[in-house]
Amino acid sequence: MHGAAPERLAEIERLAFLEHGRAGLRLRDEGPLADLSFAVKDLFDVAGYRSSWGNPDQLRDGDVAVATAPAVLAPLMAGARMAGKTATDELACGMFGMNPHFGIPINPAAPDRAPGGSSSGSASAVAAGLADFGLGTDTGGSIRVPASFCGLYGLRTTHGRVSVAGVMPMAPSFDTVGWLTRDIATMRRVTEVYFGPIAAAPSPRLMIARDAFDIPELAIGAALLPIARSLGAASEITLYPDGVGAVLDIFRPLQLHDLYATLGGWATRPGRRLSQAVGERIALASRTDPALVAAAMPRREALTQRLVDLLGDDGILVIPTAHDLPPLRDAPVSAQVEFREKTLALTCVASLTRLPQIAIPATVIDGCPVGLSLVAGPRGEARLLAFAEALGNLLADRPRP
Repeated sequence: MHGAAPERLAEIERLAFLEHGRAGLRLRDEGPLADLSFAVKDLFDVAGYRSSWGNPDQLRDGDVAVATAPAVLAPLMAGARMAGKTATDELACGMFGMNPHFGIPINPAAPDRAPGGSSSGSASAVAAGLADFGLGTDTGGSIRVPASFCGLYGLRTTHGRVSVAGVMPMAPSFDTVGWLTRDIATMRRVTEVYFGPIAAAPSPRLMIARDAFDIPELAIGAALLPIARSLGAASEITLYPDGVGAVLDIFRPLQLHDLYATLGGWATRPGRRLSQAVGERIALASRTDPALVAAAMPRREALTQRLVDLLGDDGILVIPTAHDLPPLRDAPVSAQVEFREKTLALTCVASLTRLPQIAIPATVIDGCPVGLSLVAGPRGEARLLAFAEALGNLLADRPRP
């Protein structure tokens, strides 16, 4: 996208960055990231800025931040320049980047399709070369899905490993901070600012979740499974022994209850302006059965223990990132809901188990990027990065379907 016409690039920039957070910011001229710029999803507090959370009422009524979120301070103190705050799905309640209040950021890799959300603006800016990396959040796939849609690397970090202070909470038992980059070398540099040096690692014990490759649309699964098998010697395992529905039945009540407990009071205030999709989501969350929430908690812990034991301290699980190509920009809300449920079957696994996952660009189908994902045990980001680095650029070495 670097060779895009100036008017096209200007349009991408206009929709990715937000007017209330467009001024650049630099705190240090030196540091390991001094040659890089970054975009910040508009859920993160930056001192002197307002955060809209993707909603016009919050932009109008919210306080100007008095302190900068630690997750943003880390790259600033490493010398990186903040290029501006970027668009997000309203209240981070979305997988597509479709915000009727502020517009839909452009997917530079597939301009007629959605960029993915809810870290949509950050993904758009990075894919277009308007920033070297983008900060976002990931609750149910909000880093991983836009990475897949836009042909980027996207890292969801271990839950609780990066501070979420000064970040709008959406579903706190799932919310994580993560980042998006165009290449694995930049991903390593950014990750080392948060976690320290990433040492060389022995070849991991690879496991392909064979049943996970039956979830995507046929062309996607057929393209991704041979790629997964080409990554190295791997065993093939069953990720969903009780079926996909059993995992979604754990995720749905817990995530919806988190959402309503955290934002329900704000969202249902009289006169509040919410988009159709978010209004329906809040209403659904308000009706979550407490018995289902209570029953899901121990089931979540059992699933977590199973995966932690399976991965150990040397394992990597390989799964598809999303179930289909990005939906068209004008897809109706009904189509978005159906898409979200199918892709959640893939993304909810790391979300439920609080594990780190990296999405990597793997192939291109019908002109659209398609991502493959790697999952490691708790605090296994270094293992994921080292292996992804060893793989190199999959797109450069692989014929495109």
